[in-house]
Amino acid sequence: MRKIGLFLSFILFSQTVCAFSLVPHSHKLDLLDLNLPPDVSINVFASDVPRARHMAFDDQGVLFLSQAKAGKVVALPDIDKNGKADKTVLVLENRNAPHGLVFIQLDDGYYLYIAEETQVIRLKRLGKPFKFGKPETIINNIPGGGHYTRTIKIKNNKLYLSVGSSCNVCIEDNPLRAAISRFNLDGSGGEVFAEGLRNSVGIEFSPYSGDLWGVNNGRDMLGDHHPKEELNIIRQGKHYGWPYCYESQIFDEDFSRKFDCSKTEPPAHMFTAHMAPLGLAFYQKGNLPAKYDHSVFIAFHGSWNRSVPAGYKVVRLKLDASGNILGQEDFITGWLTESGAPDGRPVDIEQSPEGDLYLSDDYLGVVYRITKN
Repeated sequence: MRKIGLFLSFILFSQTVCAFSLVPHSHKLDLLDLNLPPDVSINVFASDVPRARHMAFDDQGVLFLSQAKAGKVVALPDIDKNGKADKTVLVLENRNAPHGLVFIQLDDGYYLYIAEETQVIRLKRLGKPFKFGKPETIINNIPGGGHYTRTIKIKNNKLYLSVGSSCNVCIEDNPLRAAISRFNLDGSGGEVFAEGLRNSVGIEFSPYSGDLWGVNNGRDMLGDHHPKEELNIIRQGKHYGWPYCYESQIFDEDFSRKFDCSKTEPPAHMFTAHMAPLGLAFYQKGNLPAKYDHSVFIAFHGSWNRSVPAGYKVVRLKLDASGNILGQEDFITGWLTESGAPDGRPVDIEQSPEGDLYLSDDYLGVVYRITKN
């Protein structure tokens, strides 16, 4: 692995890495060391985007970014194609926790779908760049509170909506909670697609099998080592365990009434407990070296409730040519200091149309670009 080091005092830019004095955090970063493979490089594509969360590229290759806690959606065009955003264009503001973003061409125009805490809206693109019509609510009455971010994906003219739980561990009253639901693109025909998913923020369709993959954040307060974080292959009508079961169908003793964990779906892969996986990207042939062509990259936001912090990194799952998992390795680390304090928190990861990887960081308020060295 190669280390990229830099000294940070207020704002410092370089060819490879950029960071700055954190807001709203009071401490000043002095050193950020990112460890990554020698055949890969990283630079800051955009800075000064507080609470950077979910990303999506439009049909022109422009990166759009949600800033959930800031209530904004912005566009980050790289007009001169130098690997850095030239400006930040405000698309929406004063919204209720906008998070998941998806673009799609429909018969009557090109649309941006946005998942907010309690509704899904869509905006029709107008003739001018970055100009959209008024938001149209297509799904409402999504329960708020608890895990408040909502992620959406579209496949075969169906919209898939991931809604997390209202609590750490409880029996939900609303069927949309801790589940992935499926709708028509106008918001009609809603149905629960899969349940028992406490908080699957990162979801993506496999280009190999067409199945929906999702990383799930497990419950807290079972100690440092349980439950392990999960990667699930999410199929219609299946139950993935929460709140009654975790890991490989282990019954949660916090519940007195019986639940048959053997009827739940075990995870396809597991990770260290409490690392908080938030972003998931299948990597197809692009600008990275060819050895990464069959990969899934997962962004781990990092733990808050382990005696020894874990996460704060990007992990690569190596796949075979059919999309089966062969193994796991760290891809980028270094956002966790030796003292256990974070120097950054990865959130979402996406592949650009040009074949680079983009990674958001809601702690530093930046978006990174990852390409070949």
